[in-house]
Amino acid sequence: MPLGWKKLAEVAATGTLPMAASPAQRLRSAAVLTPWSPQEHMKELAIGEALGLTGDLPVTRSEALTLAAVSDARAHIIEKIAGVPLRALSADGLVSVQPTWLYRTDGPVPPWHRMAATLDDWMFYGHSLWAVERGATGQITDAAHVPYDRWDIDAEGNIVFDGKPVPERGVLYLRGPMDGLVNVASRTIRGAVDLEKSTVSKGRTPVPAIILREIEEGSMTQKEVTDYVKAVAEARRSPDGMVMFVPAKIEASFQGEVAADLMIDGRNRAALDIAKHLHLPASAIDATVDKASLTYETKAGTEQTVIDRMTFWSEPLEARLSMDDVVPRGQRVRFDFSPNPADTSTPDTGPYAED
Repeated sequence: MPLGWKKLAEVAATGTLPMAASPAQRLRSAAVLTPWSPQEHMKELAIGEALGLTGDLPVTRSEALTLAAVSDARAHIIEKIAGVPLRALSADGLVSVQPTWLYRTDGPVPPWHRMAATLDDWMFYGHSLWAVERGATGQITDAAHVPYDRWDIDAEGNIVFDGKPVPERGVLYLRGPMDGLVNVASRTIRGAVDLEKSTVSKGRTPVPAIILREIEEGSMTQKEVTDYVKAVAEARRSPDGMVMFVPAKIEASFQGEVAADLMIDGRNRAALDIAKHLHLPASAIDATVDKASLTYETKAGTEQTVIDRMTFWSEPLEARLSMDDVVPRGQRVRFDFSPNPADTSTPDTGPYAED
């Protein structure tokens, strides 16, 4: 039996922000194997890991969020859009009686969290889903975000919730402006994670790599070798790690040290790539562009650049929410980005064009 609005809204109210990793469909549809793929594919996944091919596999949302650049980018996108009021307009300007779902919900989850979760879905996965209630004419009267790990799209293109079909009137499918970081930026994110791990490892042992070679074969037992290597590794992490004792039976040699600039530049370039994937300026996540391409820009100008880039995320939402299955024909929905958002009783909200 198809699931209705009340059941979906009940589930949506229990957890708005999607904390789980991508469900199987998004990755199966891209012909990519993951731990959430069907069991018959797990052997192929294990082989891929053994061959060192995991760099081409999608990352998870939680893995991506371990990077400060991704977390900061997410915060910027949500900060600039989630709290901006939505307004319904017609050819005459602001609609006198605004649809209530634009600024309130019937459940315990407020519109801010609904929008924040939708943007989160778009950023990581590329699409999102709302459970909606409709009036007699088919337009929305209430809406709630559906947790991303609870819904799917079957082979026929139908939306299912926990494996059960959902009536078309009960949901609103929201397609994002990009395919999501877990699908398009796997190598960038995984490379940045690996680089961060290397940086942490370098911090734990901030001296060149060392090779301990036995001078005379057989002069040490395997246990002696293991104990000595462990002792050296622990000693190098101590405040006096730059000094060590080498027995006569062992020869120590040191490898060249990786320049600190490589770590700094590598992490900065990874942050730049993440910003580009999300269509954000480098300044939004405190990344630095090449000096050769730097141009003078005031703080106000930088902030305006960030706001201007938000249309990449806001316009697809405005376009979808302006369709006839959301608001009556002749009406459109827009974010009110004005410094002092207009009261719903005022006749105009600025230079909007009729859809």
